[in-house]
Amino acid sequence: MESRAHAIVAGLFTVALGIGVILAALWFSREDYANVTYVLESQYSVSGLNPQAPVRLRGVQIGKVQNIEFDAADARLILITISVKGGSNITRGTTAQLSAQGITGTSYVSLEDDGKNPAFLPPATDKASRIAVKRSLFDEFAMSGQEILFEVNRVAKQAQALLSDANQAQLVGTLSSLQNASDRMAALAQIIEPGAKSLPALADDTRKLMASADNALREVAPVLQEAKTTLSGIDKLAREYTQRADALDRIAKSAEQLGSASQGVAGSVSGDVAPRMNALLEELARNSRNLDRLLADLNERPQGLVFGRPSGKPGPGETGYAESSQRK
Repeated sequence: MESRAHAIVAGLFTVALGIGVILAALWFSREDYANVTYVLESQYSVSGLNPQAPVRLRGVQIGKVQNIEFDAADARLILITISVKGGSNITRGTTAQLSAQGITGTSYVSLEDDGKNPAFLPPATDKASRIAVKRSLFDEFAMSGQEILFEVNRVAKQAQALLSDANQAQLVGTLSSLQNASDRMAALAQIIEPGAKSLPALADDTRKLMASADNALREVAPVLQEAKTTLSGIDKLAREYTQRADALDRIAKSAEQLGSASQGVAGSVSGDVAPRMNALLEELARNSRNLDRLLADLNERPQGLVFGRPSGKPGPGETGYAESSQRK
């Protein structure tokens, strides 16, 4: 009887322990049975992603991966069904990306939202409600590595083409030409060196020549001034002779007027003709005396045509009069 009681107690304890273990497992797993389902659509490889992999929204775990399969309508697409907590802020601008989880090689789903389309995305499995999966960082690194390898290969081919036998021969010829040009430049520098050394002396001689030319110009300046004065005198003399020529013209006109007046006297008895005749005769006599004086001056001093009339002796009160008196 006592043994049966112990068996019943042990059985009840075992049942209670099992129930406690189940409750503890449920408590620690904290499963939320109000989860909702979304479908991710990927065009890229999902290596390392397994069912029950975590799903995180901006680093916070909100669910797990339920299923991974190919799209029946398009075999190029991979559909990833995820289960997340209800009320998670999944919007139409949310995108997914596979990220590595530690160093185990497994991956998890990372959801990101750039905020450009904040409209809420209701849970659904149709094509319009699918969330696009971007290329993973590992795939991007792999693509970048392939591009780098392609560029390195292209550069290597170009370098190989550049270093071909023909180009090497041409490069050697170019270097030889440069060496010859350098030698010629050195020889030319040796030839020019004596002339370059004489440049300071030549510059000194040039400065002396410029100074001599400046002094010569200063000496020529008074001569030019005298020539200018002489030309002014010639101009004045020419004006005087022009005036005397005008006087001769007036004499000729007076003679013509005299002839006309003589003809008028013969046929006229007017009383005012005689005074006019006397005035014409006086002017004619005066102009004749001026003409005689001019001819006499030219006969005595023909150089007056070039140098002008000589200045007379200074009179009383004029400059140089006292000196002239002392000399006498």
